Amino acid sequence: MHPFTSPAALIFILLLLAGNTATAADAPPAAAQQRCIAALQKAGAGVASAAARAALHCVKASVRGKLAADGIGACLAARNPDIEHARDATLAAAARECGETPAFGPANPEDVNAAFSEASEMTALFGAELADVLDSGGGDRATARCQLTLAQSFATFVRTELAEYHLCVRKRLKGNQASTAADLEACIGVDSPRLRDTERKAESRIARRCEGIAGRTAFPGLCASLPGGEPGACLVAQAHCSACTAVNRADRLSADCRKRGNYFAAPYCDSRPQRHWSVARQWNEEILDAIRLDNPRPGVHARNLFHLSLAMYDAWTAYGGGSKPYLTAEHPASADIEHDRRIAISYAAYRVLSRRYSEKLALGSAASQARFGSRMARLGLDPGVTDTTGNTPASVGNRIAAAVLAFGDRDGAGEAANYQDPTYTPVNKPLVVKLPGIDLTDPSDPGYHLDPNRWQPLALDKTVSQNGIPLPGKVQTFIGSQWGGVIPFALPDIATAEALYDPGPPPRLGGEGDAEYKAQALRVIELASQLAADDGATMDVSPASLGNNPLGSNEGTGHPVNPATGQPYPPQVVPRGDFGRVVAEFWADGPHSETPPGHWNTIANAVADSPGFQRRIGGGGPELAPLEWDVKTYFALNGALHDAAIACWGSKRKYDGVRPITMIRYMARNGQSSDPSLPSYSPRGLPLNPGLVELVTPETAAPGGRHAELVSAEAGGRIGDVALLSWPGSPADPQTQVSGVRWGLGTAWVPYQRRTFVTPAFPGYISGHSTFSRAAAEVLAALTGSPYFPGGLMEFTARKDDYLIHERGPSVDLRLQWASYFDAADQAGQSRLWGGIHVEADDFAGRRIGQQVGRGALARAMEYFGGAADR
Repeated sequence: MHPFTSPAALIFILLLLAGNTATAADAPPAAAQQRCIAALQKAGAGVASAAARAALHCVKASVRGKLAADGIGACLAARNPDIEHARDATLAAAARECGETPAFGPANPEDVNAAFSEASEMTALFGAELADVLDSGGGDRATARCQLTLAQSFATFVRTELAEYHLCVRKRLKGNQASTAADLEACIGVDSPRLRDTERKAESRIARRCEGIAGRTAFPGLCASLPGGEPGACLVAQAHCSACTAVNRADRLSADCRKRGNYFAAPYCDSRPQRHWSVARQWNEEILDAIRLDNPRPGVHARNLFHLSLAMYDAWTAYGGGSKPYLTAEHPASADIEHDRRIAISYAAYRVLSRRYSEKLALGSAASQARFGSRMARLGLDPGVTDTTGNTPASVGNRIAAAVLAFGDRDGAGEAANYQDPTYTPVNKPLVVKLPGIDLTDPSDPGYHLDPNRWQPLALDKTVSQNGIPLPGKVQTFIGSQWGGVIPFALPDIATAEALYDPGPPPRLGGEGDAEYKAQALRVIELASQLAADDGATMDVSPASLGNNPLGSNEGTGHPVNPATGQPYPPQVVPRGDFGRVVAEFWADGPHSETPPGHWNTIANAVADSPGFQRRIGGGGPELAPLEWDVKTYFALNGALHDAAIACWGSKRKYDGVRPITMIRYMARNGQSSDPSLPSYSPRGLPLNPGLVELVTPETAAPGGRHAELVSAEAGGRIGDVALLSWPGSPADPQTQVSGVRWGLGTAWVPYQRRTFVTPAFPGYISGHSTFSRAAAEVLAALTGSPYFPGGLMEFTARKDDYLIHERGPSVDLRLQWASYFDAADQAGQSRLWGGIHVEADDFAGRRIGQQVGRGALARAMEYFGGAADR
């Protein structure tokens, strides 16, 4: 992302807000406005340069032993005449040139100064404890040389990227090619010979100067914690991140700081929290960052999000407000309630996160732990205060965290065993994805027959999680198979829940729903055949045509008008293949994502950040302070997402539903089921559909025929095999090449995913995306008092040839747009069909269960808010 970042660099929030900003203009800025933009950008670059020189001076003095042990902190905080002069120049430039405020771009000189003063902050590389890390004057010259090279290269890259950005902006303004904030965003990270040369030199110097240096000692920040991370490439990523974040803040932009060119800049972007964010929001951002580094286990992360939220909620209620706590009963006296609340919330959050994202329980724990400590330091709090006695805010927070963690030890999740479940054994033997075909039997096991109605784990040469993390082993295991038995938030007892939240069985091949099973597999193939952007097919993807679906269907025809403006939604006609690919990748929540539960936290945060948004429960009543709104929103939202995981994974365990890759390969191996008079007939085969699913015949296999390549020695096909028109897999170079769609053997079919991922490691029925998303949409619609996003529109822009991961694309700039929370939730479910990893039965059942879960969780949360809950 993610991606979808650190506390403030949250890809989804920033990008969503880009489409809802109030700074867009219909025409290029006037000459006076252009002068203001140019003057503030030039001044900001001066501030960045002065701050970088000052930081480098301190780093150099520290690594050479010329400062006291804790002297770098004092050095960095010391008054610097050069920085002050640069900041004064910014104020003067604004007074001189900004009589007419631009509609977009820089406008506030204080924001420009603040943003660029921090552009070369080194904590991403060296961690929060700079004094300990950079005290190399004791004789380790090799380490000191490496550290100084890192700092110099970091500052040089930031300075160069800012210069290239400002040059690009000037050219666009001069050529009247900048009419909106998005036009400036396109200049961030723009490819240039100068930037490439700076990158090459930085990586070369670092490779020489840091060879053999232990990263966890010399630079224990983010770069030392990346699996297999090479310091030069990581440094460039973090430097881009810092430059991009500074520009976003200074120029009022919403660029995706986790990407530069066609690759991800970093697992997350270390930008800084917005000044208006509540302490609850800051800790929510911390867990989202930790999730992005960890293995994507949706149930685990939904539980962690909820347990963090209930810890913050109980810490908030401890200081009054009329709401009933969930787990504890703290009532400390306080002379400054808001002050003490913030401290108690922070200690509760810090303790919970420190356990849940420890080395024992999470990947990327070193980086996460460093960030949690850094957050406490930025809040002016000492993580070493562990006292649980008395009524100090720290003690209250520590006690609440202890209660939450003790609750988690007995909630059925299996935390002590790192959430492993030895009680599940798959019915089917693994599918070796890279080999065409599928084994229906096993010669070494006469009693084995593949069950096409049950989940089949995949065997991959190289296994990579959905968020891009290499994993041990080559065969998938069912992640979260025990999750149906975890203690929920608002669901009734397990027996009642199974009755209330049972979606019923999915369609079964050879049984009840046989025709539906085949039709739904055919629908996945049809969507896969539509992933080429050059086939001439277009569609209107605006809310005027998409969304407004009845529950559990895709029958909606859009919205006649935007309810906020009373005007029709403008159409947006784009290539159909671009839409399908962008939808599949955007909602996939990878790589480096916060997973579906976290994704909906980013949406909630985006809503709260929307201009003019009023924090009123249900849309009425008094407006809440940001802290109260955040605490209550996270409590209700993450309670619903936690319950959604329990209800969904309970169904996954009960029904053990098959994934499309097994369905399609199995039926293709059996043949065709349409015509007994044709070759390869089997009642368990794929239905024929001319132009989509066909038999390979002597005519079609002849030279020049559409199936000729399928009968080559390399492809291994034969006359009578089933052929599909579909996406064939990622090209050799996804950054520059496009696979399109073409004919392939049905037994070799793959979904629109990375070859190292293919499908998630758990059964398909019901869809987690659909369940999570509908539950979240129900909560957000009720909390905000409207099913519609603020302003009646939320959108995300995928830039031409600069967004897709699986292949180059999209071929045009494309905006995903949603009028309502439910439209976004439905598209999340639909995306899994475009991506080839769910069928409609999975999606529609998930939406229905999600509705029940979300409404139940919201009702339960409201009881707590009103002080009337019975537990």
